[in-house]
Amino acid sequence: MRFPRLKIGQQFDYDGKRYTKTGPLTAAEEGSGESVMIRRAAEVIPVYSVDGDESVKQLKQSFSRQEVMELCQAYRLRLTNALQSKVDKRQNLHIDTVISALSEIDPV
Repeated sequence: MRFPRLKIGQQFDYDGKRYTKTGPLTAAEEGSGESVMIRRAAEVIPVYSVDGDESVKQLKQSFSRQEVMELCQAYRLRLTNALQSKVDKRQNLHIDTVISALSEIDPV
């Protein structure tokens, strides 16, 4: 992700260090609080809090073809299992049931 897409106050990793965005082109280094300029074209890795606690999680920015295929297959399996339990006696599956199942299944 490019630096300008971060929101002010959002944490990110860049060049092996953790920062907090403080302005359109500035960030504060974690620990020292030193203010640094970050190029607009800089590729940064956003850091997201997990359930509001102090732990953080870095979201993976790219996946191999194999990883994408495995993620899709796992999601398909979870969706199939969820839908099989919602088929009515005549082996029908209504569209509102499918939409509901899609919203209930966690994609990760």
